[in-house]
Amino acid sequence: MAFVGGATSQVMPGRVAPSACRRAVGLHAGKCWTMSAFQEVDRADLPQVVTSPIPRVYVYDHCPYCVRVRYALGMKNIKHQLVWLLNDDKDTPTALVGKKVVPIFQMGDEIMKESMDIVRRVDGDPQFGPVHMFGPETGRFQGWFSANADPLRRLLRTRHVLAPLPEFSFKDGRNAFIANHPLPEPSDYAENLANSAELVQQVQRAMPELESLIFSPEHASADGLSYDDVDLFARLRSFTIIRDLHLPPKVSAYVEHMARTADIPLYTAYAQ
Repeated sequence: MAFVGGATSQVMPGRVAPSACRRAVGLHAGKCWTMSAFQEVDRADLPQVVTSPIPRVYVYDHCPYCVRVRYALGMKNIKHQLVWLLNDDKDTPTALVGKKVVPIFQMGDEIMKESMDIVRRVDGDPQFGPVHMFGPETGRFQGWFSANADPLRRLLRTRHVLAPLPEFSFKDGRNAFIANHPLPEPSDYAENLANSAELVQQVQRAMPELESLIFSPEHASADGLSYDDVDLFARLRSFTIIRDLHLPPKVSAYVEHMARTADIPLYTAYAQ
């Protein structure tokens, strides 16, 4: 694994990860980012893909666009390296793609940005295993997320910045995030966190509608895995950082199945 840390934002040499993290080789502060109950899925039907060189993906942990790429790589069982960028590190992404943006996919001399472009690149190339794992996006979930954007924004941003995530390892990174992600009035992060109860209830009341849209734990839409899943899991994963938000059975089963299968830990241990 590689972790970008320290004031100079240099890539620190990694260590061998435990088996529960062996697909996405990633450690931070010497700990595997996985919960004790996190189980390996039998992937005998989909052998691990090990390319040379191994893809490197520059990410923030909280970033749903980054999770899209991590999800696709995990579902296709592609061994890859994660590089956790500090939130205030402008130099590293700018040197790679000309601006501060994540995720960034690097494989040898090939460097890409834009999450869905990266997913399509990986899903359409036979060197990464069977192609076209993900069917077309239906767009069925966009209306729900648009209708609930404001309470979700207030609930998630105020919690992500307080969680022990790599990108927020230092105060400068946390301050940069708050400055770059202002909230509408009331804009104070601490005030929004303290007044979470009504925001949680707003989202809770909308949960039955979301549950009705999910076809099964294995895929969100009826025709199988699709770009709906690439985007939906990336969004829903963050819901597990909201302690008092109760996911309905179908939503919970979907999130937990996708987290296990793609080997991406949830935020339950950090929920506030």
